[in-house]
Amino acid sequence: MPTFTDSLGHAKGVLRSILWGYAQIYFGKRYISGLLFLAATFVVPWHGLSGLVALLLTNVWALVLGRPHKHIEEGYYAFNGLLVGLALGLFFRFSPAFALVLVLASLLTVLFAAGLRNLSERYLGLPVLSLAFVFVTWIALLATRRFAGVEFTVDTVLVAGLGAGWLPEWFELYLRSLGAAFFQLSVLSGMLVMAGLLIFSRWAWILSVIGFASGWAVYRVLGGVASDLSSEYIGFNFILTAIAVGGIWLVLRPASMLLAAVAAALAALLSAAAMSLFKPLGLPILAMPFIMAVQLILFAMLIRPKAGRLQMVSGDPDSPERNLSRSTYMARRYPDPRMPVFYLPVMGRWLVSQGPEGTTTHQGLWSHAWDFEVDDEEGRRFRGEGEKVDDYFAWGKPVMAPAEGRVMRVVKHLADNPVGEVDTQNNWGNLVILWHGADVFSALCHLAKDSVTVAEGETVTKGQILAKVGNSGRSPIPHLHMQIQASAEVGAQTRQAEFIHYRSFTEADSDGVYVTHGSPTTDSLVEGVDVDEVVRAAVTLAPGLSWRWQIEQGERRGEERWQSKIDSLGTRLLQDEEGRARLRFFADDHYTTLLDYEGSKTRLLALFYLGMPRLPYLKDRDLGWDDQPSPEVFLSAAGRLLHELALPFFELNRLTTSSHLMPGRMPASVRLVTRLQLEGAPWASRRLPDRIEIEFEPGSGPVAIDGFLGDEQILKARVSA
Repeated sequence: MPTFTDSLGHAKGVLRSILWGYAQIYFGKRYISGLLFLAATFVVPWHGLSGLVALLLTNVWALVLGRPHKHIEEGYYAFNGLLVGLALGLFFRFSPAFALVLVLASLLTVLFAAGLRNLSERYLGLPVLSLAFVFVTWIALLATRRFAGVEFTVDTVLVAGLGAGWLPEWFELYLRSLGAAFFQLSVLSGMLVMAGLLIFSRWAWILSVIGFASGWAVYRVLGGVASDLSSEYIGFNFILTAIAVGGIWLVLRPASMLLAAVAAALAALLSAAAMSLFKPLGLPILAMPFIMAVQLILFAMLIRPKAGRLQMVSGDPDSPERNLSRSTYMARRYPDPRMPVFYLPVMGRWLVSQGPEGTTTHQGLWSHAWDFEVDDEEGRRFRGEGEKVDDYFAWGKPVMAPAEGRVMRVVKHLADNPVGEVDTQNNWGNLVILWHGADVFSALCHLAKDSVTVAEGETVTKGQILAKVGNSGRSPIPHLHMQIQASAEVGAQTRQAEFIHYRSFTEADSDGVYVTHGSPTTDSLVEGVDVDEVVRAAVTLAPGLSWRWQIEQGERRGEERWQSKIDSLGTRLLQDEEGRARLRFFADDHYTTLLDYEGSKTRLLALFYLGMPRLPYLKDRDLGWDDQPSPEVFLSAAGRLLHELALPFFELNRLTTSSHLMPGRMPASVRLVTRLQLEGAPWASRRLPDRIEIEFEPGSGPVAIDGFLGDEQILKARVSA
């Protein structure tokens, strides 16, 4: 039998699908926004009821037809059904015949929404938006012309409502346009929608103003009739277009704001064209200008050869603020998911004698490449006079596969050049080209004659020895040339890439620093890092583990219980049992990193997020690393608001961490020490420690957390049995 918890979870899912259905009209996922939008539709009760009934019917049909529960709960079918119900409720009086039309239209909405989403995601990679609503509403309006039992009318949603006559004309028109997205033109509805929009996202509201101003100005300058924005329901097209382009599917930046204004102007032009086309047919244009403008712009973004200043949002879109924050901090902390990443192809410490955009050969079509050599403490790259190839420290050193792949091309018969001479007939010399999937290939060149140990068609693993460093091809001295390219052809055009998990040495820090990902530049010293299995075992956050913490903070005592789990999408989570806080994390063969934190800033889990933004499994205890996680959750409400408003232009607040490992208090345990600096944040609402120490034990994970402010210990937490 279903438990109370199961029933509660089901009820929450139903409520989410309803409220998110309303919220998603303006791209939101906030319950409060959904409630305010729902209230806006009930300014005219019958009209609001028509939309709600259609929403519920659509969800029922989606369940009956076996549509994915995730799509139902996130409100995808609900918001299309809601719009169909609101549109039909505007045009028809209630009757048994109308009820039957609503039932069938709701079914048709699910069929269109499912089919269009599948086609769009599979073949175009574009959001389908509310296209299902537009098609179904048109079909219903055309069909009812043949049905005498359905009575056509225009309901009283056109009432002026509260505030008409005393607000500035432009502001009243803006409010009516906000409400028009729900087929409500009253000022009261517009105010409720504006309140919900502000709760969801301040930047979405700013973009709505930009879009309305741009579309309205273009419409008026071109001589359009001002009443079209209300009577023909076109004003909301400008608003939705600007929000979608400015911060939902493109990362919020000054360039995207400018594009949002241009897109709204384009929506104004498309609105006029759509009215000329559809009005003679007796059909409203609905959201078609918004859909066309957004999809045309996003398709143009997808097929760009270079991204430029306009960056598309990766993953599921959220509010403009969250999309921007995720883009800012994920881009800084982790490799670009669109960029191939590799491990160093050599063992030990190597000099990058020429990096990308080098001064000699790494230019033009072949600019993204690296040359690896070996030098000694005095900077010499050879013994004696360096007259022979085996005088060079790099000569004969093993070359490893930088990632798993398949061998596509092998050249191994070419003779190695005497020092100072080159083979211009075979520029790349002996080589191995590996395919790593899609259009990602790595080429390892200038290898020693007959040193290649793999054959074409063979699959290799990361770190497998492929050959030895030689001096073949256009190579005057022994070195390894590596490049990432877009095809298996010898000498193909290079593409950008990065190395992951290595140590970089500088003159200021002879011990080096740990680099999660990066592209070494000319004259860099780099070295792969060794993994300590003891550290890996100690910092595990394996699914199923749980912790019960006893916390001392001054005179206060508390307790928290954590669980490590994997959600239905495969995301690894660490969360408290009370559901008040959680963080997402990622772990691979070299490190564990905490991605983001949600919840109260006063929870112990928040302090854990601060103290362990990332933890590489390093053998070298002298090797430190830095990180810059998001500071937003640790700011007060006012501080976070100002930070979010400033972030498209500059960072008002910055959190910097510096970490290193040291032996723990118990045998085989390790201690992570992290120092923190929060800059430019006088609004932080709690006293943050400037040093956090976390102790880990093999198989158990974290067992002790200590927070310090200067020499004063301000927090002590221990795992109890």
